[in-house]
Amino acid sequence: MSTIYSLSLKLLAILLLMLFAGNSKILAQNKNENSLAFGDEEYLEYTVSYHWGLIWIDAGTVDFKAKAIRYNEENAWHFFSTGMSFRKFDWFFKVRDTFEVISSAKDLKPIKFKRHTHEGGFVIFNDYTFDYQNLSVKAISEETRKARSIDTIPITSKTLDVLTATYFARSMDFENMKMKDTLGIEMILDGIVFTLPIVFHGYETFKNRSGETYNCIKFSALLEKGTMFRAGEQLFVWVTNDKNRIPVMIEAKITVGSIKVYLSEFKNLKHPLHSVVN
Repeated sequence: MSTIYSLSLKLLAILLLMLFAGNSKILAQNKNENSLAFGDEEYLEYTVSYHWGLIWIDAGTVDFKAKAIRYNEENAWHFFSTGMSFRKFDWFFKVRDTFEVISSAKDLKPIKFKRHTHEGGFVIFNDYTFDYQNLSVKAISEETRKARSIDTIPITSKTLDVLTATYFARSMDFENMKMKDTLGIEMILDGIVFTLPIVFHGYETFKNRSGETYNCIKFSALLEKGTMFRAGEQLFVWVTNDKNRIPVMIEAKITVGSIKVYLSEFKNLKHPLHSVVN
């Protein structure tokens, strides 16, 4: 169960990143604050459900917060995300994960990224300082039963952390995308810079388990075989087809079941939620 909770927070961030095409022209689109899909004090909350055998178990929550701040005498954004197990499961395996980043309000490029994960008796800490002038990230890492490390990781001008990218992606223009268009996304996660292949699946209506029906944009990511995934499996995400671009539901198959992440609450949206079907 520990890996399920940890994966869910990363999973949501990665899947939101599907909307990011990763080129300099798109980077330029988001310099105007009026074009952003999100605003100050926006809050999104998701319920993480795990399918084991014949039953679905609501295992925990993931939330995302955005706040406009001043950092080093310049306008910036503070993006903050937490993942936690429900308290009724804490006796079995307690999870309290935190991801946060300070990003420039001018171009939404990350400046300082931090990750704290506490899962049972296992702790991970990451501190990334982005240096786009020298195309590098200074990475400080600490992990239970491992020595503290300080590394310099090469990046490109397109590389973003997963949390900044989730907000950056939502402000993109999708009008020129066609069915089965595939994009390559570059990001840094767990000290590794890699490209994630993303496929556009067009438009669908989706009924959330809370009862609301949304007009959505559908994407998928093709996964390589790993600890939790089978080779060639896809992760899917449904995002509201309006100016907010809110993920409504995410699903993925894993080696021991499947995961669904449902939108459960939202506050302080910047735009009207026109995607809701009456």
